[in-house]
Amino acid sequence: MIPRRKTTPVRDVPHTRLHSDSELTRLYMFEKKLGKGNYGVVYQATHIDTQTEWAIKEIPKPEPGHPRWNLLDNEIEILQKVDHPNIIHLREVLHTAQNLYLAFELCSGGDLRQLLKRKGFLTEDEARPIICSLAQALVYLHRRDISHRDLKLENVLLKDGVDGVDGEVAPVVVKVADFGLAVQSDVGVAGVGTLMTQVCGTHTYMAPEVMSGRGYSHSCDVWSAGVIMYLLLCGHAPFNGKSKAQRLERMSEGVKFPQPVWASISDTAKTVLSCLLTSDPVCRMTAYQLLENPWITGDFSRPVRPLNVQELMSQWHREHAEGSVSTDSGPRADAPPSASSTQNKLEVNGHVCEAPQICSKSPADGAKPSQPKRKHPAARKKRSAASTGEKSRSRRK
Repeated sequence: MIPRRKTTPVRDVPHTRLHSDSELTRLYMFEKKLGKGNYGVVYQATHIDTQTEWAIKEIPKPEPGHPRWNLLDNEIEILQKVDHPNIIHLREVLHTAQNLYLAFELCSGGDLRQLLKRKGFLTEDEARPIICSLAQALVYLHRRDISHRDLKLENVLLKDGVDGVDGEVAPVVVKVADFGLAVQSDVGVAGVGTLMTQVCGTHTYMAPEVMSGRGYSHSCDVWSAGVIMYLLLCGHAPFNGKSKAQRLERMSEGVKFPQPVWASISDTAKTVLSCLLTSDPVCRMTAYQLLENPWITGDFSRPVRPLNVQELMSQWHREHAEGSVSTDSGPRADAPPSASSTQNKLEVNGHVCEAPQICSKSPADGAKPSQPKRKHPAARKKRSAASTGEKSRSRRK
């Protein structure tokens, strides 16, 4: 049985309509500019009444009927549904005649791109908590059928500064931000979400199934997480190319580790990257498997390379094919469940689901029954009596 999607109640985020932009200055005191994106500018601001610091994203309103309205409404709707320590928190939405203002929690540490630019590359110990937090956020989103679709260094913010004493990296808290391209999949039969087809995102981080225009699911986010991990550990992108066709060709060849820095990186980390950056989304590691991987947890009793769904099903079929022929009768109705009965369940993506049943063909399918049918004792007695009567009549003749 496929587990149902987790739901999160929509948070009550205040929506305030202001008469003018100058009225906003009575609520917030704007300070420095933190950054500029494709559709708006982010400022650091202090809420005057509470004296708390927030990040205000100023977005010019598009013309009525413009497609960007759908993106803005979708971003606000998704941000109202999520509440996780590794996802940016939306505090308030403010409207004026000209602009839309989104008040987010302040992340004063910048983003991962700025961190990587300062350091060149990170050690495994420095990158591990970042990837762990990113995996936790993706598990949360994917269990709610939400795909970010634009994960990249610039969209992973640092809550506080990470430069400690003597240039060491202190423990970091990361926040996934910018849900402008995020989407929540429709749930169809048996809780299976529909595939997405829109080509979107940033080329360096884009999964091959997205880039090629095929249908894709939220596993595209896991690919992007693998690109982020690769960049953090060596400072270079894993798949470069002058054209889309060249990038797709290199993706199909698999991830490689040509830079000298990889000589000092563990085989475990390289195996994780190989599982994240596999071009077949069916064989790709899930966010849950990444979170439970020994490279993250340090528990090497679990396999470094987990089985994907296809391999799990093949293994189940092999195990049951070997013991499918048996002369024993079935278990009694009052018998306790045997160990073999528990093998009908598989753990996939952290959930227990029923494995498909392997059944022999019934006589209606054209297969002969393995044992002859036994006739009722009463029928045997009638036949015996009939044969005895025939013998006695023949003797009298």
